[in-house]
Amino acid sequence: MDQQPSLNLSVWDADREKEFIKISEDLGISDPVSARIIGEQGQEFRLELVSIKEEGTGTLTGALRFNADSSLDLPVAGDWVLVTKLSGEEYLIHKVLPRRSLLVRKTKGETLKPDPICANMDRIFLLHGLDGDFQPRRLERTLIQIWESKATPVVVLTKKDLYSDREEELREKIEIVRKSCPGVEVFSVSNHKQEGLEELEMFWKDGSTSAFIGSSGVGKSSLLNLLIGEKIRSVNEVRESDSKGRHTTTNRWMFRLDSGAWILDTPGMREIQLWSDGSGLEETFPEIFEAASDCRFQDCSHISEPDCGVKFAINLGKISEERFKSYLKLKRELERTANLSAPNSVEFREQKAKWKSIHKEQKRMQQQRDRERYR
Repeated sequence: MDQQPSLNLSVWDADREKEFIKISEDLGISDPVSARIIGEQGQEFRLELVSIKEEGTGTLTGALRFNADSSLDLPVAGDWVLVTKLSGEEYLIHKVLPRRSLLVRKTKGETLKPDPICANMDRIFLLHGLDGDFQPRRLERTLIQIWESKATPVVVLTKKDLYSDREEELREKIEIVRKSCPGVEVFSVSNHKQEGLEELEMFWKDGSTSAFIGSSGVGKSSLLNLLIGEKIRSVNEVRESDSKGRHTTTNRWMFRLDSGAWILDTPGMREIQLWSDGSGLEETFPEIFEAASDCRFQDCSHISEPDCGVKFAINLGKISEERFKSYLKLKRELERTANLSAPNSVEFREQKAKWKSIHKEQKRMQQQRDRERYR
């Protein structure tokens, strides 16, 4: 299976150059500099400057911060941005260039806010442990967001060394994951024994940009250290009682390999809250949508309608009951989020009014600080 992207999602090319020039003209900036966000921690950003191949630090302009309708308008790791120089290595970030891929999740709780994770990734590697935290259903949830981001998903199962004397059980678990992730390449590795890493080498030879995501303690930073060839990220052992790890990565940082490829390491994410228009659902459950084409009714819910193609496929064993239940659960969650975020819903209006008030107060406080600073 060839899942190699064309790399048009991450690279600086002629089209991005045109976008950069147009935005510079629209903003009336005479000395613009193009840069990429290669690290972020809070409101501090690390930049790689395109033209001079040097690094610097960036802060947001007041206009960018306070004119943003949501966090989607602010930069994240992987973004290409327009900046101007302040002094030394310090730059002001004026604008985020149009993105070609964007991984987003919903913020925790009932708050209807997007939480962008990374942008302009060619591939997103979803790391999942083969230890006691093994939960294939969680992969399906995350794949919805990855497919929708426009990046190519790759699943990497870590800690295969735990099955050194149980090879048949290992093969069974890998097969379970393959069935849960149709259309996605699946690999198994052992960071401890450095096994399976050679199969991933093909992904680092093309100058692409990739992100590592997964739960805390799954081995993201350990794998990155092995690829870099030195310990650049701290790692912690997981608790044996529940196979859960502590957060050792607290920021998002991109690292360049010798091949020129970039890898983004991210803090642990145990479960992604869905922020989706539903388009990733079909790519995550293609067999269900294919069977649905045989349903008598176009709006078939696959629950009680007669002549349902999906129920027929389940009876034939072409679709597993577990996959179908997972599909229904995620579909209901997506529908609920869509209903709550509809412009005419009470929840949407309340959230909009709340954040409008917060942003107004933040702007007032910033203006007050600016006045005091320049007295």
